Amino acid sequence: MKPTILCVLLSSAVVIASPVPTGGTNDSFTLAVVGNNYKARAAAIEAKRKGWLYEKYPLGGAYYPTGTLANKTISEQQAQWFPIVVEHAQKGNFTTLDDYANTYEKQWNMSLPRGPMLGMLTNYTDDRLFSMMRLRVQLNEALLFPVDNAASITGGLSLEDLRAQGRLFSTDFSHLKGPIGSNLETRPFVSKRHMKNFGSSALWDLPSSGKYGAGCQAYFYIDQSGDFLPLAVKPIIKDREKSALVYTPEDEPVDWLLAKMLLNQNDGYHSTWAHVGQSHSAAEAPYLAAIRSLSDDHPVMGILNRIEKTPWGVRPNLVNGLKSGEAFTGPQYYPWSTDAAVDYVNQLYLSGESADFERNYYRSEFKARGLVDSSFGPKLKSFPFYEDTSVIIEAIREFMEVFINSYYPNDKAVAQDIELQAWYLETKAARVYDFPLIQTRQTIADVLTHQAYLSVIVSNVMSTNGIHLNSMSLPFAPAGFLQPIPFKKGLTEKELMSFMPTPEGAVWQVSTYVVGHRPMWRDTNETLSHLFDDNTLLARTNNATRTAAAKFKATMMDFSTEVRARTFDENGLSLGMPFIFDALDPNYAPYWSVI
Repeated sequence: MKPTILCVLLSSAVVIASPVPTGGTNDSFTLAVVGNNYKARAAAIEAKRKGWLYEKYPLGGAYYPTGTLANKTISEQQAQWFPIVVEHAQKGNFTTLDDYANTYEKQWNMSLPRGPMLGMLTNYTDDRLFSMMRLRVQLNEALLFPVDNAASITGGLSLEDLRAQGRLFSTDFSHLKGPIGSNLETRPFVSKRHMKNFGSSALWDLPSSGKYGAGCQAYFYIDQSGDFLPLAVKPIIKDREKSALVYTPEDEPVDWLLAKMLLNQNDGYHSTWAHVGQSHSAAEAPYLAAIRSLSDDHPVMGILNRIEKTPWGVRPNLVNGLKSGEAFTGPQYYPWSTDAAVDYVNQLYLSGESADFERNYYRSEFKARGLVDSSFGPKLKSFPFYEDTSVIIEAIREFMEVFINSYYPNDKAVAQDIELQAWYLETKAARVYDFPLIQTRQTIADVLTHQAYLSVIVSNVMSTNGIHLNSMSLPFAPAGFLQPIPFKKGLTEKELMSFMPTPEGAVWQVSTYVVGHRPMWRDTNETLSHLFDDNTLLARTNNATRTAAAKFKATMMDFSTEVRARTFDENGLSLGMPFIFDALDPNYAPYWSVI
């Protein structure tokens, strides 16, 4: 029988010193001390290893647990998951875009009582709203397409000038234009390093659903005043690549609105399915490795169990929803089929966009895209998502550092923790890419901070509180269109209405996206402020940890007050935006990845 990683480590443990246990009662979290008294602890870990195994799963890219212990937990967690009550209603036929905004009024009092973010329904034609909704942009290196009138839009700066000055940003969803094919070399965002581990079954082609959309490329830029603005959108349709139109703010309002809606469709579809890989799978894989490596008495396991509250019911329920072929009511409006969703999630995970652990630390990721700490070009005047995230994540990091330092007197103790080292090795078996070598106290604090970032911040912004309050709100972000994308410009508003979802389709979209929302949890202990505010957890820790937990809660309470005090200024802006960003209000956002 092949020895497990843990057994291999145990066999060599007699020649290294072990970290000093923290003491306390038998109910307290403790570190491992290798010796005769470790046999029971090692046996309990081995029992978990036999009951929590790896299996491939159709959705998410990452391994999923199976086995006697895992299956029991999965079944229990699936039963615990529940959608909120969703009211299905619509008022007659829609004749104007404003009718879509009215869908939210007095019809969703239980599932979406506050409606989308303030400003989304009234300021959707404002270009600043369109640009500041963007999370997935990066400093432009190679030009994607020409924009002949760039200088006219920007006040004299050509596309090349913008790039040379570090002012030009881009986003590229051209892979959503239609079937991609199965040649790996044609998909630039796929990493062969990850793909080879899953074989050809992971290859995809995004089949159509019968609705219409396009894969868009777009430019954004920082103007002379520091505002972040849109420059151009190029919708690309399969077999019409050479005739693709380039839309800019100088086009007629309806044409420009159509282009912005098409990019919103891309962003919304991406967020909908990418969050499964970027939040759920990316967090579940290292957690599964930890279950197979760490004793339930280990303090790190205690924190992971708190962060990863009931994670195992989400992907099965999403798969069941995809198999049914429909959401709660009405027709699907995505331009791509339900089969495409599975392929899309898996591809994004395999590409490294989701799977790479350390490279996706929030500071590293935004710095790599040139959005923060860039030595090239002007600084963004306002970046509310990053600014709010920084407040929360740095508070989480401060807690994690106190927590880890209270159990480990120095870095040597971390390096000599046999269970932590087993976890690191197990992440390789779990196919967690770019997981850092755990040799210092700071490293493990950073790992736990990122684990919380995946389950709290990423999940909230891409699913729970963000997507329906922001990037998938109607009428600005229809999931798909009923008419083919025009060959030429000159669209009228009446013609645009023929593209838009029917009233039943609007209800489908809203009801689909509010499933992840939990308005009844606002100001309860299910919110981010209470992430570490758990008596069962804290009773097993120490005084330093309990003090740090209280400080974190107080910081989040204060930050919630700050977020709720946000209003529009005399220019109709909040933090430089024509809408009020409150998706990460610590007393509104859940502390765990609900869906």
